[in-house]
Amino acid sequence: MKVKNKKWYKLDNAAKIFPPNINKKDPKVFRFACELYEDVDKIILQKALNKTLEDYPVFLSSLKRGLFWYYLETSSVTPIITEENNNVCDEIEKDLLFRVTYYRKRINLEVNHSLTDGTGTLEFLKSIVANYLIEKHNIKSKIILDTNSIIEKETDSFEKYYEKNNKMKFSKGVKAYNLKGEKYPENRLKVIEGVMSTKKVIELSKKYNTTVTAYLVSILIKSIGETMSIKEKRKPIGITVPVNLRKYFKSSTVRNFFNTISIKYKMSGNDTLEQIIESVDKQFKEKLTKESLTNQMNSFALLENIFVIRLIPVFIKDVVLKFFYNRSMKYETIVLSNIGIVEMPKELQKYIKLFDVFASTAKTQVCMCSYLDNMVFSFTTHFIDSEIEKNFFKELSKNDIEILINSNIVEDYYEELL
Repeated sequence: MKVKNKKWYKLDNAAKIFPPNINKKDPKVFRFACELYEDVDKIILQKALNKTLEDYPVFLSSLKRGLFWYYLETSSVTPIITEENNNVCDEIEKDLLFRVTYYRKRINLEVNHSLTDGTGTLEFLKSIVANYLIEKHNIKSKIILDTNSIIEKETDSFEKYYEKNNKMKFSKGVKAYNLKGEKYPENRLKVIEGVMSTKKVIELSKKYNTTVTAYLVSILIKSIGETMSIKEKRKPIGITVPVNLRKYFKSSTVRNFFNTISIKYKMSGNDTLEQIIESVDKQFKEKLTKESLTNQMNSFALLENIFVIRLIPVFIKDVVLKFFYNRSMKYETIVLSNIGIVEMPKELQKYIKLFDVFASTAKTQVCMCSYLDNMVFSFTTHFIDSEIEKNFFKELSKNDIEILINSNIVEDYYEELL
């Protein structure tokens, strides 16, 4: 593909950690998928992708390594739709940071985290799906998914909202319990997802007077705690929760614009779900404030704005970023990312069954999203043991929630999950 006007972008603040930490075990790739009620037409899907890229040109970027920082540059590679033939969340070549595949009724979008976050990826996929369905079913009504300009989509919102803060506010964390166990060979990633009623999960969270995310984080903590020995319970369980900053700062960017909070809970014995929820809910309320998120964002952004640090060559920064990333892993047990509610125009809803999302990981990660009354909760891990997943779905099923379990690993004991 010939590129007339090459463009380059500085990596945003959140993206800088990813390039030096890409490896075969965790290529920093996540996948969104849309499942339709009909088989996918490859030719129409290619047309839909081409049309969507006109509104999202930043997705046509490659990852480059400069003297002082990595950066994005307009790619000369033409994205081609293919039928899925790779393992989920396989490494993506740096010449193009996303790929679109299909399999039967599913449209898959996989993206390198250096390019964008979950919210940006979802907006891109929603536009692909909308353009596909409009073409496929010859829909005449005027459907507008996005009114934001290309400039607004490409904005580095970290830079936009950065305020110089000379007082670094890094609090010393407490090392968390780390999962251990036998892993699959060849860095194979196991995916287990449960599809359940959105309405019923919302009702249960309201019953406990908390949010859906806090409720599910609490169940996850309880599920992990049930697998721990008395000795292991000396360390707290740490759940890292990514936060979409667009909810706190006006932004339409499709690049990375997120932060994280850490939820800690130390098991004391026969902890009840109610006890865990009380602690988790309190931590969410304390940490999910604009002031707290602003301080955290400015503290991290300050590092890249210090002149001396900017002059350090990238190969030295790589070593430093790898060290701090590996060190940060000691402070978390699992990551739980709630993408939230996926909304599509009414004219298209009857063609779409569900959306789901999951991510590559060196440890264990949980992702979730909901579309209409289908909520999908997905575990990804390299560990063979599935006790945490079993405990989680069993806890939910106690409340008369029907759960459909899907996995890319076929083993007899999955039938016993519920």
